[in-house]
Amino acid sequence: MKKILSFLSVFAVFLLMAFPVLAVKPDTNLAAAQKVDWNLSGAVMPLPWGQHDIIGSDTSSKLIVNQPNGSTEVAITGVMNGLEPNTTYTVYPSNAWSSSTVWNVQGSWIINVEYLGVDYPENMVLTQSGSSITGVSLALVTPPGGSPWTIDSGSVVGTSVTINGHYNSNPGMTIQMTGTIAPDGSMSGSWHDVTGGSRTGTWESTSGAATSQTVGNGYPGLFGGLQTFTFTTDEFGNGSWHINLRDTDFAGPGTYTMSIWVNSPYPATILISNNFTVVVN
Repeated sequence: MKKILSFLSVFAVFLLMAFPVLAVKPDTNLAAAQKVDWNLSGAVMPLPWGQHDIIGSDTSSKLIVNQPNGSTEVAITGVMNGLEPNTTYTVYPSNAWSSSTVWNVQGSWIINVEYLGVDYPENMVLTQSGSSITGVSLALVTPPGGSPWTIDSGSVVGTSVTINGHYNSNPGMTIQMTGTIAPDGSMSGSWHDVTGGSRTGTWESTSGAATSQTVGNGYPGLFGGLQTFTFTTDEFGNGSWHINLRDTDFAGPGTYTMSIWVNSPYPATILISNNFTVVVN
């Protein structure tokens, strides 16, 4: 037994001396597979996205990203389920997509309109379509102390709000309110007469709140010089695809961010992946 152990020890030393030891993968290597979530297009993008989404296809499908060593910088695999049977879909290897916060001020409000140090509380009912505020009127909460007025137009751009209106008792006298939406949905700003007067003051909401939604900013375009490709589902609505991206598919070493989009035959985007990072050494 001692002879056998001695032989094995010598053999092990021989192996270490005869063959090069493989280097340990660096900490920055991302060889482990990463699962990237799919989203229904209508869940992360504004209309017209979402009109042809197939409910459940985002959670039943999988997107697997692997970044091995070697000339293949990233291997991307789509395991698609819950789609239409015997249907050809198009895959778009895309740039990263971005999102922004969209605010909606529709609803009933009470605002304090300040003039010469006195607050005049007023009801305000806002209707919003897209970024436009329409069909809005103000009525005094506690008379006397001000003139009710009607809002003719307005807009919401980012967190900025603009409201243009006229006094009911004097339609030729127009005013403008400008303000900002706070993170809690409240609003405040300043106002001034546009025609028929020279008054100015401030205003702030005391009741009511704007709501926010995070939506994508649209299709970001194909990644680099990549091309689209297709896959076809079986009779059960299942299918798969795979793509390898090599050194030549990238501009050089660095960190890149991508996403994957899937279009139906209409054509219409139905699935959008989360952004994922690719490290090119």
